[in-house]
Amino acid sequence: MARILLADDSETILLLLRTRLEMEGHEVETATDGQEVIDKFGAGAPPDVLLLDAMMPRKSGIDALRELRAAGVETPALIVSAHTDGGNGEHHEGLDIAGYISKPIDFDALFVKIAELTTP
Repeated sequence: MARILLADDSETILLLLRTRLEMEGHEVETATDGQEVIDKFGAGAPPDVLLLDAMMPRKSGIDALRELRAAGVETPALIVSAHTDGGNGEHHEGLDIAGYISKPIDFDALFVKIAELTTP
């Protein structure tokens, strides 16, 4: 299955998402903010998918993705947000976002999207 780097500032959401993703057979590494995503990205095997909360302290998922894209990282990214536009109407042009997942999370839709992104 897929290696997923999951970021959310809520411990409850991190635990829930990690548990459900691992139950589906995915390998999951977690981060609590966008800066931790940047720090962890180059620390091991690159993830197959980024699953990023749009709004987090220190650095948002959008800002982390912007920094990764500027560094040439092409890993597919899904943005998780309570907002239907991925986070307060932030400008996401040029970030090559693979999709948006709304909270509360529809796990069936999430699993389908991850499969679409990781199946050759």
